[in-house]
Amino acid sequence: MFKQYCILFVFNFIASTVAAQRQWMNGYLQDSATHFPIAGGTVRNANTNRSVLTNEKGFFHLEVAPNDVLYALAPSYRYDTLTYSILFTDTVTVYLAPASEVLPTITVTASDSKYKMDSMERRKEYEENMGNMVRTASSNNTTGAGIGINLDRFFKKEYKNKRKYEQAYLKAEEQAYIDYRFSPHLVAYYTGLKGNDLRDFIYRYTPSYKWLREHPTNEAVFYYINEKIKEWRKGRGKGK
Repeated sequence: MFKQYCILFVFNFIASTVAAQRQWMNGYLQDSATHFPIAGGTVRNANTNRSVLTNEKGFFHLEVAPNDVLYALAPSYRYDTLTYSILFTDTVTVYLAPASEVLPTITVTASDSKYKMDSMERRKEYEENMGNMVRTASSNNTTGAGIGINLDRFFKKEYKNKRKYEQAYLKAEEQAYIDYRFSPHLVAYYTGLKGNDLRDFIYRYTPSYKWLREHPTNEAVFYYINEKIKEWRKGRGKGK
């Protein structure tokens, strides 16, 4: 009986000690190449099987204890693990490497394939939505005759919405092409910039959709970045 009591006492002592060690950890999930936040990533505690999603700033808040194993993962990134320690600071930054590396030849096959697949999906969704809008508009524009031409259809709200939707689609496609040709990972690779400096450079020097279409080669983008980084550093007093 005494032995059982001792065992129970030790078990409760260990459980209470572990519970007392548990605490809340603040952290950020960031891209290892650009130091940009990763939104919608998952950080999971393997010991408790609890997980949280990162917000738009890459921030997460998770309960941990010493020696807990944490998994960090996000779409298009390689997952990573870390073991929590009491030596960690109050806020921990976890860096995930992109799934596709930026090569010196600027050939990113996986990125190219993803861009094309995403573009096909956007096109498919656009055509389906446009078809639905046309059918809806047509059902509300009957002439009462067997055959008729509805001249006022171009002025109706449904067709105005259709034109607005088409313009929005084209604008989104242009931006997707710009992001693909002038991606933060590519700029970071050739400039060495990260975080706020990288954001500032991209904000200032992102080329237009028209320029990128007129300069379709990767070499043209490389030379463009090379010239602009000299200008950027000179403007910040880093160049001579």
